[in-house]
Amino acid sequence: MNPRLPIGKDPAHHAIRPKSPVWLLAAGLVAVAIWQLWPSTEDAPADKAKPDAVTLAGPGLIAVQPGSLLEKKLELATVQRERIKTPLLSVTGAVMARLRPGSGAVEDRWQFSSVELSGIYADWQKADTEKEFAAKQLSKTRELTAAQLNSQGKVVERLRKLVATGTEAVRDLSAAEAGLLQTQLEGQKAVFEAESALSQATHSHADLERHLLQAGIDPALLAQVPSGASLVMADVPEVRIALVAAGQACEATFFGLPDQVFRGVVRSLAPALSPERRTLRVFFELNDQDGRLKPGMYAEIGLGTDPREAVLAPSDGVLHITNADYVLTETGAGLWKVTEVQVGERAGDRVEILEGLQGGERMIGTGAILLKPLVVQALLQAKAPPKAQATAQP
Repeated sequence: MNPRLPIGKDPAHHAIRPKSPVWLLAAGLVAVAIWQLWPSTEDAPADKAKPDAVTLAGPGLIAVQPGSLLEKKLELATVQRERIKTPLLSVTGAVMARLRPGSGAVEDRWQFSSVELSGIYADWQKADTEKEFAAKQLSKTRELTAAQLNSQGKVVERLRKLVATGTEAVRDLSAAEAGLLQTQLEGQKAVFEAESALSQATHSHADLERHLLQAGIDPALLAQVPSGASLVMADVPEVRIALVAAGQACEATFFGLPDQVFRGVVRSLAPALSPERRTLRVFFELNDQDGRLKPGMYAEIGLGTDPREAVLAPSDGVLHITNADYVLTETGAGLWKVTEVQVGERAGDRVEILEGLQGGERMIGTGAILLKPLVVQALLQAKAPPKAQATAQP
């Protein structure tokens, strides 16, 4: 009998031993992992072909994919054209002077916002009186000089005739002619002095007028404002001065009298801009027959309150970029044009469009801020040279 072999060495036993279940499980897991990680040839082209929700469609044009999630977040609106009375522009101003009612002298009834302004006004009045006096003095001096020259000239002419007939001595004629020259010289000197006095008074008067303008008072209005009126001054930014004109109606609400509205009119505009602030001073006249206003009071003033036709657009649809404002107007299905506009004051949830829209256009309202990065790119592309534009277009 053969000796017994170990089980691991028995050829017959080795031939009929089944495979280990651990190896079968490991092989199955590897196969599943390879199947999950293997790229699908059907899905890859579909991902690459998926369109973007928003793209640049050309210089100043933006395309929004219809039906996309982004499009559903955008609210469309129609630009309206309505008749309104809301102000074209709002500024902050202050009462600089008030003319009290009464029968006394006008200069005694003026009340000013500061002692300095009151002093300038008094000096301006004095300079005005001196200017008027100097003008009269010049006129009288010229009349006197002309009369003296005329009289002395007649004397010389008479003596010439008498000398010619031999009834008067030549020395008398020479003395009369010398007197005529003396009268001419004295007359020229007197006229020059009178002209110099008038010129000095005029310069002083003009200098004080500039001081009044700088202090917030238009001197031309001091003689025109009716009793019970107040003069108000406000600074308008340089970029807004095109919206202001003399004769415009205005409304003012004062911080000290919040429940009252004072109506008035734009009387004049300063002749020059402030070089430091780049603003233009505008002078208003407000009706204050009840005497509620006091010099120095501050107010919020709305300019241009006359009824007018206005173009109104959703304020959420206006995008401020750099130094300009833009809206997105519809030019086709899913196509939006970047349109530059000039905006005025707000009217509730809308804003007045002064330039750029006519009314009736379709535009993006709420949600336009989501497209601001694309708007910036569209503006840059529109400003690029033609070759660069062609390269940038898809």
